[in-house]
Amino acid sequence: MDTGVAASYEEQRLPNKLSASDAASFSQQVLQASGFDKFGPAFALKLCKDGLAGASSYDAAVALLKAEGQQLWQAAVDRVQGRKVEGSLPQSDDRMLYWARLTMTLALRQWKPDFPLDDAQRAALENEFERASRGQYAIDFPEGAGHKRILVSGFDPFTLGTPGVHDNPNIRIGNPSGATILSLDGNTVALGDGTTAVIRTFILPVNYPPFLQGMQEDTLGPWFKPGPKRVDASISMSQGGGAFHLEHFNGRYHLASIPGNDNVWPACMDGDRFPSVLDCDIYPPERWLGFMPRPWAKETPPQFTVSTLPFQAMIDAKTGEGVINRDTGTPGGWDVLRRDTYSVQPCKKDALGPLDNNCASRGGGGNYLSNASAYRNTLLRDTFKLNIPAGHIHTPVMTRFGAGSDGKITDATFEGFRDSIVAQGRNLVIAMAKTLSAPAP
Repeated sequence: MDTGVAASYEEQRLPNKLSASDAASFSQQVLQASGFDKFGPAFALKLCKDGLAGASSYDAAVALLKAEGQQLWQAAVDRVQGRKVEGSLPQSDDRMLYWARLTMTLALRQWKPDFPLDDAQRAALENEFERASRGQYAIDFPEGAGHKRILVSGFDPFTLGTPGVHDNPNIRIGNPSGATILSLDGNTVALGDGTTAVIRTFILPVNYPPFLQGMQEDTLGPWFKPGPKRVDASISMSQGGGAFHLEHFNGRYHLASIPGNDNVWPACMDGDRFPSVLDCDIYPPERWLGFMPRPWAKETPPQFTVSTLPFQAMIDAKTGEGVINRDTGTPGGWDVLRRDTYSVQPCKKDALGPLDNNCASRGGGGNYLSNASAYRNTLLRDTFKLNIPAGHIHTPVMTRFGAGSDGKITDATFEGFRDSIVAQGRNLVIAMAKTLSAPAP
């Protein structure tokens, strides 16, 4: 190991403390309280034991990293679903997956294998581990007409504060979309026509570069292609405002007011931020689009895509029954609303006429990575000409703590918000699944 290799921007948050006087960092507290503190050290030991690298070739390293990443993912799913719960942290917590992954990516970054490894190969290895630890390689479905296959994605926590700065309670943030999909992975739903819906899930990073490289398409694409395991529905999910929003329109533009967890924006800031320049608009990979999207053309791919989720059925499903709306303290959960909002902007500098002044600025979910995930998901549906439900769910904001809890990694208020949002989010996915049942003859 070369401990002189600097940690990434995200990894530099690992030492951040809720209070500068704390004996342990926030990440250490979460990992110890969840039993996930063993993953980083065990991974480092496998990479380099007794002075010998844990893999003797690049191919062996790929296999090792996939196995270790999938082990972390499965441990998170098992903990959230109650099969193996260690520590004092409630089983529904999603944060241990994010922080454990960072301890492992830091070890991988500092690894010195016994075989030659150039920068491109190292980046590829890091990508393999990222994808495996996010459940992207664990997806599988049963074949045949007796099953309806559903994919659901969620996100990491984000807006976690500045690396090296203590006393910022934002470090505690979780993501209800991540908690929801961890609870759903592998779940089945018996449908009215005798078929069974099978739900598989994965986590996306709150970072632009993996999206620019096609991580989401590489995960969805194999299941959108023709074959006996082709998906019947695909949902992207993220954290939003004060209700459950079913986003109707998704915009191609993706420059938001905040960077990713890695402090990186897409290359757009230096081009006057017009959709037609640099990476201000989304350019899905040619390997999935079937054509090269560069140079920029306004409608290839299109400026907006449309959700095909069964809005009214999901709204009418009474998904809030038995759920406490933690914002109001009342039963019935949060409102489920179809959101039809969007906005447009000039496509380029000195735009002239209506055609040059109606490029996407915001979809219903804004112009951050949640909207990008919705756009990429629904565009891939259209690319493969699939007539399936596909769209985005924005959940209410989860991270609320009670008064006087700034120094605590969790409290009853935080846990109550998470459990209620997850319960209703699960109900929404299941309500969508039930619409896949074939109508009675």
